[in-house]
Amino acid sequence: MKKLLIIGAVLALLLSAQAADTKATSQHPLPHQRLMEMQYAINRGIRQADSLVRAGKPEEALSFYKKSLKSKDSLYNLVTTSQMKEILSLYNVDKLVLQKEQRRSLFHQISLLISIIIIIALLFFNIRIYRSRKRLQEDEKEMKRLTAIAEEANEIKSRFLTNMSYNIRIPLNNVVGFSQLMTEDTGLNEEEKREYSGIIQNNSTELIQLVNNVLDLSRLEANMMKFQLQNYNVQEWCNELPCLIQMQSEGRIFLELQADAGDAIIHTDVSRFTQMIFNMLLYPVECQETRKVRMQLNYQPENQEISCRIENSPLADPAFASQKTAIHQRIAELFFQHFGGSFRIEKESWEIPTIVFTLNSATL
Repeated sequence: MKKLLIIGAVLALLLSAQAADTKATSQHPLPHQRLMEMQYAINRGIRQADSLVRAGKPEEALSFYKKSLKSKDSLYNLVTTSQMKEILSLYNVDKLVLQKEQRRSLFHQISLLISIIIIIALLFFNIRIYRSRKRLQEDEKEMKRLTAIAEEANEIKSRFLTNMSYNIRIPLNNVVGFSQLMTEDTGLNEEEKREYSGIIQNNSTELIQLVNNVLDLSRLEANMMKFQLQNYNVQEWCNELPCLIQMQSEGRIFLELQADAGDAIIHTDVSRFTQMIFNMLLYPVECQETRKVRMQLNYQPENQEISCRIENSPLADPAFASQKTAIHQRIAELFFQHFGGSFRIEKESWEIPTIVFTLNSATL
């Protein structure tokens, strides 16, 4: 009975091993000739053992079963080794495929990065070209504007020189003509000599004044004017101004002055500043008419600015428009700009010719 149990256990073990081997063989077929021969030998040994068991010879069958089990173990080792090699080969293949995919992915990434860099470079290049083109267009517009200004300045200069030559020629011809007349005509009486001398003197004075104005204008435009700077109280200067205008105009200009200068002090060339005001208040040419001029001067301490408004100014009156008045206006404009102020003639209405100028006492 004991022998029969041993034989049953061995048969069950062989049958389970045979089923596992069949399953392994079905999952992992091994085409190798040696494995097939070993499988065939093992099956033949098991069949012989089964025959001995049926013939009542279990002890002899046990030796066949042990031999078959040992062959089975060898077969399993070979199958396992083969499967491990196969798995390793598949792993190496997968590894190579993965490396290939990684290289391809890296190549794609590098290509994408290079494409992005090229696109960014092209974008910056296009932006630079656009900015350069825009700058060139702006420079071209500026060149056209400057060319137009230069042409206008040349035209103005040409007109100015034409008018100046005419204005200089008249008094110069008078001086030369009457001088020749006085030296060549010996039959002149004393009254005629005094009259001619007065004409020569007046024209000489006008000529000298005109030349001096042109020189001052040239120096101011070139910023080469030399000034005698000094401090002066604005309120004291305003108190003296009406009397000076009364004397200079011989009573023909009446100045109505409203000054609120406080304790403002100007640091400027007082002589030239006073001459600028005289040019605004006095007749630019000989005139016997009486004229009332209003002048309002204020000082603003918060921004340290002196503002002045002159109404009914002869310098701004179109009736006295000439090359001489244009020079005086330009000199006044450059003078006040030099000392941090402004000068303008209000042209909205010619009924009351008005001049407005400012001075910044903080920069004076």
